[in-house]
Amino acid sequence: MTRSDIDAAAIEAIVANGDIIASAGNQGSIHVGTIGDRRILVKAAYGNPLMAYVRRRMLRRELRAYERLRGIAGIPHCYGMFEDRYLAIEFVDAPTYRHNPPEQWEQFFARLFAIISAIHERGVTHGDLMRKSNILVQDGEYPYLIDFGVATIERSGFHPLNRLAHNFLWQHDYNAWLKHKYRRKLENMTPEDASYYRPQLIDRMASMFKRTTRRLLGRDRRRAAR
Repeated sequence: MTRSDIDAAAIEAIVANGDIIASAGNQGSIHVGTIGDRRILVKAAYGNPLMAYVRRRMLRRELRAYERLRGIAGIPHCYGMFEDRYLAIEFVDAPTYRHNPPEQWEQFFARLFAIISAIHERGVTHGDLMRKSNILVQDGEYPYLIDFGVATIERSGFHPLNRLAHNFLWQHDYNAWLKHKYRRKLENMTPEDASYYRPQLIDRMASMFKRTTRRLLGRDRRRAAR
């Protein structure tokens, strides 16, 4: 099959007749179908005029991220955007990390670290790796990253807001990797891994909330035991 086999008509056929993965996600509906010998995932920017406009912009940004990441192992291939509303991506037939933790734990997270570092070198951050459904586990040991809908793409020149967001999500990606690898027991981090961890405001707030909740629950248990 050649790239020319994937055209607007074939993509629209998937949207009309393929399997529906999600009917109303943040970026629209998600469909899966077959073109030639390949399984294709299509994100379709539908909705009222305002929502359709917002979703098209999100899909265009995701397209730019995939274009920068072309050729990186562990990143699905993107076939492009069609009719300014359909984003076509390689469908990776693998369970999510949420439902299928890796069998080869250390090897998996070493490979995941390599993928994160590779996308950062291309000037892209994922930004949503705490969501376990955005990490696929192929054959029990090979990670794939999907859904770059909130990714940042580093811009050249003077763009302070872009730089601020990019730096924040750059660190957030590594923090997410460490939290998954150590199952949130960060006190078990090796010194080498700990060098990649920088607690962010959101981490501090979550930690404070957990400590407060534990204290309140402990106080309630002590009162109930009296």
